[in-house]
Amino acid sequence: MQIIAHRGASAYQPENTIEAFRVAQQMGCNYFETDVQMTKDGSLVLWHDYDIDTHAGKLAGLEELLAILRPGDTLNIEIKNDGNLYPGIEEKILNLLSSGRADIKEQILISSFDYPTLQRVRALDKNIKIGVLTKNFNLEEALAIAAYSVNISIKIVNKEIVDICHKNNLKVLVYTVNTPEEAAAMAAIKVDGIFSDYPNII
Repeated sequence: MQIIAHRGASAYQPENTIEAFRVAQQMGCNYFETDVQMTKDGSLVLWHDYDIDTHAGKLAGLEELLAILRPGDTLNIEIKNDGNLYPGIEEKILNLLSSGRADIKEQILISSFDYPTLQRVRALDKNIKIGVLTKNFNLEEALAIAAYSVNISIKIVNKEIVDICHKNNLKVLVYTVNTPEEAAAMAAIKVDGIFSDYPNII
């Protein structure tokens, strides 16, 4: 079962900061999740909420995070784009990935709660891995965009969902798992990965 550092080691450093991801790396993690939004000037930044604390300080950029990825690391980029709030963000992210190392796309999983965003990603790139981020399991939606994984809440996942996904060659990644007991329960139903704020204790 893969451990995915949720917004970095976010229990120990401010979430979605380069420091949080570096700490997760130091803890031995090689799979990370971050949230990406777009500023008015078109910059791709790591931020979860749709509003911003004026005391937040400097926002980390997606390009900064990609720069610290090591060979063998995987990054789940969650695109925050409900209702197509940021027109063109999908293409901008894919262009950034294409301008980096030749193999960087192999280390990327793109997810979103906004299904049309994922449809646009798939239309732009037939090969990149997509995770359908959901609170309501829908197998047909995942299959329709040739998804790699279903990223699903711990509150609704169960063995039946895991088995159906596996029969259809879909990975199951579960959020957010923050205790050893929860992790053990997820391992028991054979999920493929868990998102955790505590990548060192799970």
